[in-house]
Amino acid sequence: MNIHQFSAGFQLGDAISQEMLEIKRLLAKEGYSGKIYAENVLSSDRKFAEKISKLNIKPNDVFVYHHSIHSKVLDFLLPFPNKKILIYHNVTPENFFEPYDLRFSYLLRKGREDLEIIRDHFQHSFAVSNFNLSELKQLGFKQAKLFPLHLNFQKWDHQHIESKNKTFIFPSFLFVGRIAPNKCQDDLIRFARTWKSINGNQFSLRMLGFCNPDQQSYLDELNFMISQLDLQNEVKIIPYVDETMVKKIYLESNLFLSMSEHEGFCVPLMEAMHFQLPVVAFSAGAVPETLGDSGLLFQNKDFETLVPQIGEIFKDAEYRNTMIYHQNLHLNSYLKSTSILPLLEVIKS
Repeated sequence: MNIHQFSAGFQLGDAISQEMLEIKRLLAKEGYSGKIYAENVLSSDRKFAEKISKLNIKPNDVFVYHHSIHSKVLDFLLPFPNKKILIYHNVTPENFFEPYDLRFSYLLRKGREDLEIIRDHFQHSFAVSNFNLSELKQLGFKQAKLFPLHLNFQKWDHQHIESKNKTFIFPSFLFVGRIAPNKCQDDLIRFARTWKSINGNQFSLRMLGFCNPDQQSYLDELNFMISQLDLQNEVKIIPYVDETMVKKIYLESNLFLSMSEHEGFCVPLMEAMHFQLPVVAFSAGAVPETLGDSGLLFQNKDFETLVPQIGEIFKDAEYRNTMIYHQNLHLNSYLKSTSILPLLEVIKS
């Protein structure tokens, strides 16, 4: 028996792709082999995943399908009688992308419609957060269960990180995530303008992430904002290269700031905790669930109020250390909650 995993696309550094790799590793420890397939695979990632056209299946193979958007993958899998398992990562609402990428917006709308087909044709279903699970339940996935994402921090291969090794004299804000309208990097730039007007130019904001070439107009908009608001020296957009670079930038930063308005989980929030960064995030989607009782959540984007709140994190070492302490407790608790067992149970059933 092989356990094959499928998704619309595979790209190293992407949360779903990382989850597939981690599941493959954990299943291998249990004696199961299998491959990762996707409709879209970068040539540089072919050693990790294959195009779905290369699929060679046997009658007792099991399909694990990671759903976040419409693709040809679902239509390809449906005719096979093999056991099918859904892992739901959420579908971003299409309206975020309509001004920038109509094709992508259509794929998101179709991806949400696909859920009804999946419900009627898949034997088992999981969601990676309670936020996602509630969506499945509302759509009639009566037996859907929670399957928390597996976080692999060993990929950075470094020693224990301590917050005391960081300097908090000059703010070095960081956001990690796709350059995309739902991530609201434009609001991060607006925040930077307000921060500069109140506190001066002794700070930096870096936004690290991959931009879909079809959404170049959003990236152009961000670069235009940076120029018009005279933030070229303080604000940088950095394309994703590899995990070594991600590690370097996390280590150089001292606060993680998110303005995202839709998340099905948000792995970078947990990565930031691992790197001992205080986490400040807009309360939307699964973000409150991901942060738990840690970090600092804000309910509205009133930057005149938010700037002094964040300023206290840099000024007050005791407050900052308490934040990081609670983040560490939450992260450790989350890591203990993850297990491959729920997936193994349905594979064996």
